[in-house]
Amino acid sequence: MPSSALLWVGLKLKVGKTPALVDAGAQFSCMRLNVVEYIRSRGEEYRFAPCLLTCLLTHGTRALVKGAVRLRVRLLNFSWDHEFKILSEVPFPAILGMDVLQRTQMMADFSSRTYNFAFSPSSVGSFSFTELQEGTFLQRLGGEVANFTTLAQGYLKDLNQKALMGEFPSLFSTSLGIANCSPYDIELSDTAPVRSPPYRCASPKLQVFKQIVNELLEQGVAGPSRSQYASSAFLVLKNGGGFRMVVDYRKINPKIVFDSYPMPNIEQAFEQFAGAVIFSVLDLNSAYFQVPLTPEAVECLLFELHLAYSNLIVSPWESVWALKG
Repeated sequence: MPSSALLWVGLKLKVGKTPALVDAGAQFSCMRLNVVEYIRSRGEEYRFAPCLLTCLLTHGTRALVKGAVRLRVRLLNFSWDHEFKILSEVPFPAILGMDVLQRTQMMADFSSRTYNFAFSPSSVGSFSFTELQEGTFLQRLGGEVANFTTLAQGYLKDLNQKALMGEFPSLFSTSLGIANCSPYDIELSDTAPVRSPPYRCASPKLQVFKQIVNELLEQGVAGPSRSQYASSAFLVLKNGGGFRMVVDYRKINPKIVFDSYPMPNIEQAFEQFAGAVIFSVLDLNSAYFQVPLTPEAVECLLFELHLAYSNLIVSPWESVWALKG
């Protein structure tokens, strides 16, 4: 991860400063075992408390917590006693979780990489781990953190867009693919066809319609057809400019029998991430247009323009089963 994305602070202890990562995703604060052992070797006063719980680390593995230590800590001009869970596998010397953020009411300014506490807005600190004592164990922790950040930056720098596209050319294409699944069927509550006359359209928009339909024909998404069903198409403006063709399926939607399908909940989905350390978000190219339809479903999804009558041969997002299923 880039260093600019890491929110480090110098957490003051009686024996010096240790780099601590501010992590709003951590339920509780924790400290690495070797840091606790160093504090103990220097004779700093602390209180140990046994505990037993399991937590999920950022790289997907589960860790068993068998103890906690209560220390006097200081940020900015404020000090208090705080409990840290002791972990041996955590990659960072210390992590300040939601318990610290809630207690101090920390407010972060990401643009300036500064923070303050809501009860004392005039006291401002910076997200940095450079202010560490030289020649100490705690300074070596700072070097370790710097090395970790440098390696992460170098690794992510290699994962650039062109390299990924070159390594997986079949996944990054301007042409549409077809999902490897059974064609989807649309069941209607009755066989009475529905029809709508085409909407009036000004001449400039007709040219836009023609371009969009030609693209659908070239990609194999639509094709000329005859059917007893007809739904009107119209254009809507995109947020980023240009037009999107939309088909008005409001007459046929009430006749479509809802296809209920069990979906996993969000907790089950997150469990599949266990063991992963890099996460990507990819947007499918016209995802619904990659879902094949049966011939019966194709027939009832005919859309009409002033240009011609065409059938969609893949899933349109405007139909009710596509929105719900």
